[in-house]
Amino acid sequence: MDIEKATVNFNCPDCEFINTATLSEVVNGASLICIGCLKTIQLVDSGGDTKRGVNEVKQAFNDLGKAFRRGH
Repeated sequence: MDIEKATVNFNCPDCEFINTATLSEVVNGASLICIGCLKTIQLVDSGGDTKRGVNEVKQAFNDLGKAFRRGH
């Protein structure tokens, strides 16, 4: 599972239109164009919380896979 391809919805800070971004775009600080007002939105992973969360989920899946391979 590639968790970084998962999407999140967020409101445009200017027009409140609901936009969508992948977790990868959030982690990498991508710039997106709002679908509602066409203004540029700079995504910010404040404090690195999204990156930490993605890494924790990846580690959990790795650990789960190892447990299944060991038969536990």
